[in-house]
Amino acid sequence: MEIRYFNLSTSLLFLILALILFVRRSPNKRSNSFLGVIFLIIASYSEVIDFHFHSVHTNNVSHLSYYLPLDALLLMLISPCMYFYVLQFLNQSAKLIRWSTLVHVIPLLPCMLFNVLFYCRPVDVRVNWLIQDFYSGSTEMTIINAIVYLQIIFYLISSYQAVRIQKKESIYVEKNGYRTNITWVRLFLLVNIIVIFLSLPICFMINNERTSILIGHIVLNIDFICLFILTALPIGIMNTEKMEDKRISYQMNDEQAVSHWKTLTAYMVASKPYLDEDCSLSSLAAATNMSEHQLSTLLHAHGGVSFTDFINQYRLNEALIYLQDNSKSRKTIETIAADCGFGSRSSFYRAFFKVYAITPTAYRKDFDANPDA
Repeated sequence: MEIRYFNLSTSLLFLILALILFVRRSPNKRSNSFLGVIFLIIASYSEVIDFHFHSVHTNNVSHLSYYLPLDALLLMLISPCMYFYVLQFLNQSAKLIRWSTLVHVIPLLPCMLFNVLFYCRPVDVRVNWLIQDFYSGSTEMTIINAIVYLQIIFYLISSYQAVRIQKKESIYVEKNGYRTNITWVRLFLLVNIIVIFLSLPICFMINNERTSILIGHIVLNIDFICLFILTALPIGIMNTEKMEDKRISYQMNDEQAVSHWKTLTAYMVASKPYLDEDCSLSSLAAATNMSEHQLSTLLHAHGGVSFTDFINQYRLNEALIYLQDNSKSRKTIETIAADCGFGSRSSFYRAFFKVYAITPTAYRKDFDANPDA
C-alpha cells in the first residue's frame, strides 16, 4: 500500500510540473509546452502501471478485465516528445505537421497492433495472460520491451548528440532577448542514458511485468530527483537571463566588426583550429580575444553563418584538396573526415552534402572522371 501512495504522489508531482510549464509565461514557451506534454505522459504512465500493479496484487478480476497494457505505448510516446523538445529548445526545426513526422510513428505500430489484438481476446484469456505475464513474463512483452528499449536509446542518443553539437558552439541558446544555459539538458539526458543501459540487462534477465513496473517506478523517481536538483541549481529549467545589458556591452560598430573579422579569418588560415574535432566557440573566442557572445554575434551579423557552418566550411575546403588528389597514395574518405576535424564519416557526409548537394564519394568519382571540369 505504501508503494501505491508513493507512486500516486510521484504522478501528482509530475502533473503539477506539467501545469506549471503550461501556465508559466516564458521566452521558451513552445519548448516548455513539449516538456509539459512529456510530464503529462509520465503522470499517465505512472497511473497506468499503478492500476496494473494494484489490480494483480489484489486479484481484482473486474479491474483487469478493463485493463489494456498501454504502459509500453506511453513510454514510447515520451522518447520522440523528448527529442522534439530538445530540438525546439535548441532553436532547431521541430515542425510536427509534416509527412516526415510519420516516421516517428513507425516504432509505435507493433505496440498499437498488440493492444488491438489483445483487446479482441476473450476477457478470461486477457485476465489470465495479464496475471501470468506479471509474474512469469511472456514472449509478446519480451518483444515489445526490446522495441521500447531500442527506441528509447535511439532518441536519447540523438537528443544528446544535438545538445553536444550545440555545446560546441555555445552553452547558451538565445531566444526573444533571453539566453538559457543548456548544460542541464545535457546532464539530464546523460543520466537517462546511463539508467537505461543499467536497467536493460535486469529487465531481460528477470523478464516479467512486475520487474518492468518496478524499473519504471525507479526511473520516474530518478528523473524527478534529477529535475528537482537541476531546477534548484543556477542552471535549472526555469533559469533564463535577460540579454539587454549584455547587448550594450557587446555591440560592435562596422569598423570594429571588420577588424574582428580580419583577425578571425587570419587566425583560421594561419593556425587551422578547425582541424581539431573539439574546436568550439569558447576556444576560438579565447584565441581571437573575443567573448563567446561577441564571436557568435560577429558570425551571424557580419558573416551570415552559424559557428558550426563557419567551421565546417573551412573543413570542407580542406577536404576538397584531399578529394581532388588522384594519386595512388591518396587518403580514404574516413581518413579525410578525421584529418579535417569531422567527428565521423556520417557527419562529414552530412556537412558535404548540405553545401555541395553531392556526397564526398560521388564528388571524388566525378573528379577522377573529369578533373578539368
